[in-house]
Amino acid sequence: MDGQGKTRIGKPVFCRFRDLSREHLNVELQVHTSWTDGQATALEILQTAKQRGLAELAFTEHVREDTSWFPDFKAEILSAARRFDDLRVYVGCETKAIDDNGRLDVSQSVLDACDIVLGVVHRFPDGHGGYLDFKQLSFDETSEIEFRLSMGMIASAPIDVLGHPGGMSLRRHGRFPESYFRALMTATLERGIAIEINSSYLVDMPAFLALCEEVNPFVSIGSDAHKLSELGRCRDQLIELGVGRS
Repeated sequence: MDGQGKTRIGKPVFCRFRDLSREHLNVELQVHTSWTDGQATALEILQTAKQRGLAELAFTEHVREDTSWFPDFKAEILSAARRFDDLRVYVGCETKAIDDNGRLDVSQSVLDACDIVLGVVHRFPDGHGGYLDFKQLSFDETSEIEFRLSMGMIASAPIDVLGHPGGMSLRRHGRFPESYFRALMTATLERGIAIEINSSYLVDMPAFLALCEEVNPFVSIGSDAHKLSELGRCRDQLIELGVGRS
């Protein structure tokens, strides 16, 4: 319930890229707090989001299968959100793929508590309970493994958004194959989930947007904000690039 006795309900509604309006851009759907690796509290984030005129905000904290603090995290978010009736607030998580079959490093209780679930690739499982060493992998190997893990999540994981697609390849090699981006967009569209436009990872935003124009997937807008200064960054970049109908 919010401060007026009204219930905050539902999940974010994603639209397809060509249908984006300026209103659709005015969201921040990947935010991290000091509960994990963010640098601000939920209240500080909400205050800054209001100052920057954002309409929707999703707290998508990093979780693992043994995460036990999520109920307290959610309670803090909902309590802080009661002071901001003009800002639609979602509680969610960011969880990583742990095999090619779409299995996630998250508990069912956390999934049940979320309004939005971002599935991402962070580490590459070695099949024996450990992880591969990024330093030992070529660009082709990195991008191919990341693509397989991503496609597994799209096919069967209980996610709403494929977060920072190609992110590990982009961070380590500065690129990700266009054919893989296109295939990920096509697969998310077929399943009806969103692919994230993430201003923190994309090294060539215009090229990614051109593919979005071509495939027309459902999209989620996220800055992967860990600092107050990053809130609304993706929105602002998209507006600067001319995205969104007036």
